[in-house]
Amino acid sequence: MPYVRTRAWVPTTAHTRLLISYFIQEGGVSVSLQLIGGWPTDDACIKVRCCEVEVCVAGATIIRDVTFGCCRGEWVVLSGPNGAGKASLLRTINGLCPPSAGRVWAFGSWIPGRSRRDGQRRARQRTVFDAQTAAADVQIALRAGGLSRSAAQGRARAWLDRLGLQDRRVEYPHLLSGGERQRVAFARALAPRSQLLVLDEPTAHLNDGAARIVLAAIKELVENGATVVVSSHRGAEPKQHERCRITLEAGQMTTVCA
Repeated sequence: MPYVRTRAWVPTTAHTRLLISYFIQEGGVSVSLQLIGGWPTDDACIKVRCCEVEVCVAGATIIRDVTFGCCRGEWVVLSGPNGAGKASLLRTINGLCPPSAGRVWAFGSWIPGRSRRDGQRRARQRTVFDAQTAAADVQIALRAGGLSRSAAQGRARAWLDRLGLQDRRVEYPHLLSGGERQRVAFARALAPRSQLLVLDEPTAHLNDGAARIVLAAIKELVENGATVVVSSHRGAEPKQHERCRITLEAGQMTTVCA
């Protein structure tokens, strides 16, 4: 019988949590422990680490002692009520809201340690440029990733078609609806086959059909090794895809289910 890997998070102290990997083989179970809390060592598998993260804004603490890690090929969902801190935590991972205490590893660098300008540049990767058509907007991201002009044009066209925008490729943003603009932004983010996606309620302004298409595209990237950290107001939607759910309440982790 081949090894089968399952995963579980076990809270230990306020500052340390253990990620337990069970390797099950016929005749017995072996358990390996990987320390995620504290100041972790480099690990190519880990795409996001939050280590004892605290975020304060205007004197108020909105994120408290958050510690977790996300591996390659994982879809991690942040859940919790409004005001729980989901969006703030995602902004911290993106580098737009640096932690007041603790550290974050994401996009290949530590925060603190990454400039705010770099965080803003990453955020703009999902912003639609007003002076570009939908097709040209997606091509910018693909050309930046090294694709030739013809290859970028072909892939941009394929992704826009996949997201139901085949009739809107040559339109400018001001002629698109809010949902269409969001789908263009997704085509721009997904077309380069990003290895890490940090998404705040990505289907919030999409109808059910468009939401299913976007989630299926994200799932495909995860199956090919990408890591996704996402919050969602559609609780039932991500459950069929997620590999881990982290629940936040009042800025603190209350449950982690794998």
